[in-house]
Parts: sequence; C-alpha cells; structure tokens
Amino acid sequence: MNRINIRIIFWTILLYGLIGAQANAGKIIYPWRAVPAIVKCGNNFSILYDNERSILIDSVILEGPYNKIILNIDSVLIGKFEYDPYSHSSTNNEIWVTIPDSTPEELYDLIIKSGGEVQRSLKSVKVVKEFKPKHSFIHISDLHVSRQWVGTPVNGYAKELELLNGFLKVANIISPDFILVTGDNIHNYTRINADATGWGGTLITDAGSRPLVEEKWRNYFEGANNFLGINGFNSPVFSVTGNHDFYGVDENDHKAKVTQWNSLCGKRIYGFSYGETRVIAADDFMGDPVTDIPATSPMSGLQGRFFTSFFNQNGSGLLRIMAQHRHDRIDTSFCNKYKINILLHGHNHKPFVESVGITPTLSTRPGAVCRSGVLDTEAELGFFRLFYIDGDKFTYTEPLRFCKDPTKSYNELDLNLTIDFEKPNNGSSDKNKATLNNKLGVDLSDCNIRFIMKKGKYQVTKGFIFQVIETNIYSIVDVRANIPNGKLTDITISTLK
Repeated sequence: MNRINIRIIFWTILLYGLIGAQANAGKIIYPWRAVPAIVKCGNNFSILYDNERSILIDSVILEGPYNKIILNIDSVLIGKFEYDPYSHSSTNNEIWVTIPDSTPEELYDLIIKSGGEVQRSLKSVKVVKEFKPKHSFIHISDLHVSRQWVGTPVNGYAKELELLNGFLKVANIISPDFILVTGDNIHNYTRINADATGWGGTLITDAGSRPLVEEKWRNYFEGANNFLGINGFNSPVFSVTGNHDFYGVDENDHKAKVTQWNSLCGKRIYGFSYGETRVIAADDFMGDPVTDIPATSPMSGLQGRFFTSFFNQNGSGLLRIMAQHRHDRIDTSFCNKYKINILLHGHNHKPFVESVGITPTLSTRPGAVCRSGVLDTEAELGFFRLFYIDGDKFTYTEPLRFCKDPTKSYNELDLNLTIDFEKPNNGSSDKNKATLNNKLGVDLSDCNIRFIMKKGKYQVTKGFIFQVIETNIYSIVDVRANIPNGKLTDITISTLK
C-alpha cells in the first residue's frame, strides 16, 4: 500500500470519527454549510437528509435568535438522491416542507428531530417576505481561512478570522440579500505562528496533524477564539470551491477532493434563484479535471450538463450570475450560450474587471478580504464588491475596502462603516438612537438596523420599520434606511405616540 493511500485511509477514519461527534453529524446535506436556501413565505422547499437508520422524522423547525417556527412536513421521499454528478454522493431522504405565511424574515438554523436525536444546520435557511426586484449581493473571495494559525495546533485558531470578524460588522450593516464567496475558503496547508507577512513559521500538511480538516472548516463556518466565521453574517452565504479547498489528500486525486468537500460542506456545484435572478456556482478545480476537459471550455463536461438542466428547469430569469474560482478558465462559449451577465471569480488577489463574450459578460474579482499571505497588501487586501440588481439591469461598486488599514491588529482596525447605539441595544430601553458613519466612498441603499427594545409600539426617523418580531419580553424592530457616504446618519426609535 503506497503512502498516498495510507494518508487517504487515515484521513477518512479521522473525518468520519469527527463527523459522528458533531451535533449536526453531517446528516443534513442541504441546506447546509456551503449552500443555504432562500425561501419565500408560503412556499415549500426540499431538504436532503442522510437518514442512515431510516428513523421516522418527528419534526422540522426553523430557529432564529428570537423566534422558532415549526414547519409543516408535506412529504418524506425515500430513495437515492444524488447531489454531486462527479462523486455520485447521495442521500436517502428528501423532505419537503412549507414555510408558513406569517414567518418573520430572518436567517434561521434548520433543525430536524428524529428518533430522539436533534440535527442542526446553522444559518442555512433565509426566509424572505418577497423576492425584491431591486436586490443586492456582496462578492468576496480568497479568505484562505486556516492558512495562518495562531497559538498551538490543538488550541489555536485561524488568523484570518480577525479580519473577517471586522468585515462581518460592515457587511451586516449593508445587509445584502446574499453573499457569494468565490473559492479558497480554507487552505490546503497551515502555517503555525507565521511572520507578519504571512510566511515562515511551522508548515503543516499532514492529514493526521492538528489542525485537522474538520477544524479548518469549522473555523471557516463557525469561527473560533471568540471570532466569528461566515455563520456570523446575517445574510445567506454561498461558498464556491477553489484550488486550496482541500486538505490531507493528494492534489491530483479529484475524486478524493470532491468527496471531502461533499462530506464537510455539502453540495459542490449548484444553482439557486432569487426571484428572477439566477445564480450558478461552478467548480473549476476539483472535479472535471483539466486532463479530461479543455481548459478553454470547462463547462463542456458534467457541470455544463448540470447547469443546462438547471436553466431548463428554472428558466433563464431576467439576469444570470456565474460564480467560479479561477480567473483564467473562462468558458466564453458557455457564457455566450446562456447569456451570463456577471461572472465572478477570484484566485488572483488583485481586484480586476473586464468584459468578455458577446452578451457582454462582466468578468470581475474583488481582491482578498482577509489576511492570506498576500504579497502586496496595499493592492490586494481588505476588499469586497457590492452589486445592486434591478430586474435585468445591474450596477456595481469599485473594490471597497472595509477598513482603513487591513494590516493593523484586530483591536486597531478602523472600520469604514460603523454603527453606535446611544443606549445599550439589549431590550432595556424604550428609546434609542443609532449613529451610522459611512466612509466606504459610496452611498448605501436599504441597510438594516436591528433595534432590540422593550415590548411596545414604535416609530422611527430617517428610515422605515420593515418588520417587528415580538417575543414575551422584547420587540425586535428591524429598520431599513439609506446611508449616504461621508456623513453621520442618526436613526432614532421611540414609542409610538
């Protein structure tokens, strides 16, 4: 038995041992981790559930920070439900549930109870009151979470979480309808206590050495050391594969890499709709290897057929977005055929934009938002792009830097968009003021400010109340407002007179 096979077997034993010990146990495959769901009130959606012991499903629940919704189970289908055409990974249950009309708009945990067990998929279902013709999304890329590791391999954490935690605060004020991450979410090696440039330190590549692959992904999704991962966003986050998104398997073993992604992240290639906007997420590195598919036409294989089926089933919509990792594997013929309006990618850490094909297709990358060993921090680090969609039209920003200097330590980060509350925003007051300071360089539309108030009826200035979630103790008041660039914006809330 060769060394590579031993490593794969060792990784497999560790992986399934870790998965079995987790609360979600890898049972919910969709919506889960890399691919959440966006569902309109009153509509139904399907859950891919790996029901290993064929236990009766007791209940399906959505749980938010302030409310809980028990869903109606429409049907439980039993069979083989394949969710990856390359690895043939599959589940044996497809559960159909309906969202009640009265469900508040929120990003929920999905909970399945069966046989005395509770399976939870964190931040995986976004419920919306309606699909807005005018909506927005944020594009980020190349987070490389766990490339650098602070502390010991056992008790440390991914250094990239420090910058990500700062960006989370900015993105949650902007409150886009969804976020797209175009690959290199984690890293296929780890540097323990690297130098200030992100290099040096102790290099770890072995599957059996800490941090293990599940720990790397847990840092990405859930965070560590009091820093949040992408589950800290209040918007649903869709993750795409990149050339660094594997660990402990041979880089040329495409099947092992795809299977690892399926086991730890769920779906690898997928499409989803937000109203009449269609989004497809491609994998241009793990599966459909370059040796089998020409580099100039990566969508000519399994993935091309998958996305053709997606468009046939869902229609072309008014606007089409394609997300992939590599900037140098653009399938122009595919973009032309399906009239892709926006092509998002990363891989190269410097922001870039160009037009390709005859549609034409906007091809763009945002730069790297997190610390990832970039060589030119001034040109590459701390960036994101914000897109606004209106039917079949769209606009986008230049690369926006979420803080003044991303090379500073976490406690010294000077964020370019902040919110400060006059009183503690914890439900102890019946009056408050939120002061927002926008230094991003662009005006912001439809931002969300959540006030946690004493139970009562409220009115606001410089915005409108979008919804109120009532609990036994609090009134959770979500306010939508436009935040102009370059000046302070005060939003006050007080009891209704």
